[in-house]
Amino acid sequence: MNMLNNISKRIATLNSGEKWTVTAQELLISRGDFQAISVFLSRESEKGHFSIDIPQTIQPWLNVPSITVIKN
Repeated sequence: MNMLNNISKRIATLNSGEKWTVTAQELLISRGDFQAISVFLSRESEKGHFSIDIPQTIQPWLNVPSITVIKN
């Protein structure tokens, strides 16, 4: 729960149009936990404060899961 609060606070500090790409590696969490956070962010983005982009990977050779948050 604390991680979700930290992520929400970080998104709140973004300026309009600013992007933040976050990875499971950066958060030091498993792929499964990162997938759960991705689902949470997807649902939160429906409120319209930010949008998300889920690329295949940042570094294909490492297969690092990531999500990019774009502040609206």
